[in-house]
Amino acid sequence: MGAQQVIWITGAKGRLGRAIDGILDHGRYAVLATDTEVDIADYEAVSHFVALNRPDIIVNCAGVTDRAWCEAHPTEAFRANALGARNVAAAAQSINSRVVQLSTDAVFSGRRNVYYDEFDTPHPTTVYGKSKLAGEAFIRDLNPLHVIVRSSWVYADISEHIFANILQAGRTGEPLEVPANQFSTPTSALALARCILTLIEADEFGIFHAANKGVCSRFEFAIRVLRDAGLPTDMIVPTYEPEDAYTLALDNMMLKMTGVHKMPKWEDDLQEYISLMAHVEA
Repeated sequence: MGAQQVIWITGAKGRLGRAIDGILDHGRYAVLATDTEVDIADYEAVSHFVALNRPDIIVNCAGVTDRAWCEAHPTEAFRANALGARNVAAAAQSINSRVVQLSTDAVFSGRRNVYYDEFDTPHPTTVYGKSKLAGEAFIRDLNPLHVIVRSSWVYADISEHIFANILQAGRTGEPLEVPANQFSTPTSALALARCILTLIEADEFGIFHAANKGVCSRFEFAIRVLRDAGLPTDMIVPTYEPEDAYTLALDNMMLKMTGVHKMPKWEDDLQEYISLMAHVEA
């Protein structure tokens, strides 16, 4: 066996960072997992960490994903999602390291009832989407050794996330309002992590969409989560705020063209994820 590759995972305590760390072969990879102890918006801190540890690959999972918070705090959102990406890209380029940058379907408007592929022109309408698109631009401009991965509705069973809130509502019977006019593709952190690992090991580069197959509303997703978990669904209340309506569906064209990886149907992914959760809890 050859020498271990060093992988640095930023934002390692988040849903995706934990999933990636959990499936990496720690015999093959030396994993550096950091969260708030290395502020990626601080270039000196990032540069020092990279120079000291010399990672071969940086998987940048750090950033702010709460859309409402981003709208209320645009400067802080851009600091985390754009400036942070800039710092990671520049530091990685200084030692010829590869970067995997996590991005989002929110770089598109969601106002067209179509699937967006990697060759469609982004047009974000939210601060969150704009800050993530700015992060993509820094990655592309500053480090040619990159993979940008866009996904949608990434979920995991961690506190203060919609997936955990749905399960909690099912267990307690407390009413939970869920939009019925927001459509996209639920993708588990585990399914996305598997795709990212495949892209790393295939030495791929460029922009890839990595969302599960199919589309549903947030309301439909919540009902399916509870049914698959064997919980009642009558406490889930649909909402229809016109100003919040959108449809964001990603076409994984690059995955299909390269043949490097296939994403599952969202229903199959959800069923597997809930089964794995039940196994762990047992």
